[in-house]
Amino acid sequence: MNEGYDVILLGLSRWDNILNSSVLNIAFEWSKTNRVFYIDRPFSFKDYFLVREKEALRRSQALLFGKHKYERVKVGDGEIIAVTPKLSLPINFLPNGFAYDLLHNYNKALLTNAISGIISDFNVKEYLFFNSFIPEYFDVITPKMRQPLLKVYRSSDDISQEPYIAKHGVKKEKWAVEQADLVLVSSYGLQKKLSCIRNPIYRVPNAAQFSLFEAQGSWQKPKAMLAFEGKKTIFLSGNISSLRIDYPLLLTIAKHFKSCQLLIAGPVKREELVAYHLDSLENITWLGAMNLTVIANYLAYVDCAIIPFLKNTLTESIYPLKINEYLAAGKPVVSTNFSEDISSFASCIYLANNSEEFITNIEKALAEPKDLARIQQRQEVAKGNSWEHRMDEIKRLVELKIAEK
Repeated sequence: MNEGYDVILLGLSRWDNILNSSVLNIAFEWSKTNRVFYIDRPFSFKDYFLVREKEALRRSQALLFGKHKYERVKVGDGEIIAVTPKLSLPINFLPNGFAYDLLHNYNKALLTNAISGIISDFNVKEYLFFNSFIPEYFDVITPKMRQPLLKVYRSSDDISQEPYIAKHGVKKEKWAVEQADLVLVSSYGLQKKLSCIRNPIYRVPNAAQFSLFEAQGSWQKPKAMLAFEGKKTIFLSGNISSLRIDYPLLLTIAKHFKSCQLLIAGPVKREELVAYHLDSLENITWLGAMNLTVIANYLAYVDCAIIPFLKNTLTESIYPLKINEYLAAGKPVVSTNFSEDISSFASCIYLANNSEEFITNIEKALAEPKDLARIQQRQEVAKGNSWEHRMDEIKRLVELKIAEK
């Protein structure tokens, strides 16, 4: 393989966000063999001056003055060079038209300058441009700049179903898919959808940091779980949102399994919990957002894990990160049958087509004996879905496209 190129990667997730992110996993895995520059999705003036996001305030010198914009970030054996562009203009509220296009060109110039700076400051000769789900910034490399070996676009969700980014993103993604040298998607649903624009579209699913979950046996039980000693525990992690989580099903689970404790990790909007009467149930513990190591620690001690997703257009496009993390921990998993991707795990998880089946499957999962063979079967599936394997797939596709050009 030709691994002499650098990778300039623009990702939707910011590198210092506590939440697990597929694009950051790709970045750190790629950095084991190539130099990777990870450009953060730009903070806006609104993020800095009105919302006062703590991640933005920490980077004041870079955002306001363009100083200290590079930061080496190490995770495990991988190390990326994180790049912070200057503050952008908050323009998503504007309709399509002259004003939006004019201000959008200003925002694009911030990314163009960031990439030009990387090429100059680090003497970049050959590089890939990898854009992960920010299609409005796919055309930030101008003709006068050093051109990449490839321009890669990756889609990880159905952009039309994410209200905020759908406004301008649908049109921009179509253009990005048409212009890219290589298009990657994370699910069968996205592959089918984007294949209507061009072919081929390559499916490279999400994965897990298998070694992290494999090493869980030596960890101490989280303090928050000590209060539930003797209780069966049911675990859910991820982005807890009404766009994807079946809240009525979650309420049914809590009411049916009153003697069990539901542990739910991830960001959540309190108004949604109140609307579905989930805010004050004693057998639900809302753990809040937490990093992947802490999630792995909880998974070492819970009795089963669940994926209570709605079955809709958005979830049809989702290959959830959590599925391989749950399996890497060897836990029984109960999920709604929401997509072709989740159906592919039918041999090692419990799939439910309705709430009654979901309840029955949780009962089966909680009643499972500690069967080492079954645990190892789940872990073998997850091991085959590691980020190391996914990186091999991506590199193979990249090499093929470079050879074609």
